[in-house]
Amino acid sequence: MQVQNNIIEKIRKIAKQRTRHYGCHSWDHVKRVHDSCVFIGKKEKGDLEILKISSLLHDIARNGGRGNHAVKGAREAERVLLRLGLQRAKVSEIVNVIKTHRFKTREKPLSLEAKVLSDADKLDAMGAIGVYRASAFGGETSRSFQGTIGHFDEKLLKLKDRMYTATAKKLAKERHKFMLVYLKQIEKEIGLKS
Repeated sequence: MQVQNNIIEKIRKIAKQRTRHYGCHSWDHVKRVHDSCVFIGKKEKGDLEILKISSLLHDIARNGGRGNHAVKGAREAERVLLRLGLQRAKVSEIVNVIKTHRFKTREKPLSLEAKVLSDADKLDAMGAIGVYRASAFGGETSRSFQGTIGHFDEKLLKLKDRMYTATAKKLAKERHKFMLVYLKQIEKEIGLKS
């Protein structure tokens, strides 16, 4: 059973209300992840309905609290979707997609849609947008300049090798190259290397 467009619009409104409007996990991030999910989903022949809904709700519980936002978000998404009258089987699929999207998760994404959301979320942490988001995250968390640059080695430069889909792997290569150029320029400007 397909979800009607008006239900997806309701989900979009709920997600927008419950998502930050600033910083590196803002509504802009959610929109980019949504668009990437649709793009990758079309190429990989995924279920676009599940991808649209899960991407809109993937950061619904990222409100600065402690704990795993993906697991909390999956539970919150389940409540929202059941309240909107979605079939329990579809809700269960969406919950599993959201629950496994996080970079630091013990549960690996198994379905194609879960892999697509995980890839789309990681892609948004790479390239020019990734550079911006790393800086924004540094500001939000009061990280030092060196700590922010260190985040590239800790996480961002590892993302290319953690993509699941062929489409995301191709996109990640280009974004990875950009980050390397950026870091080389940073090193040059602050005199870390001659």
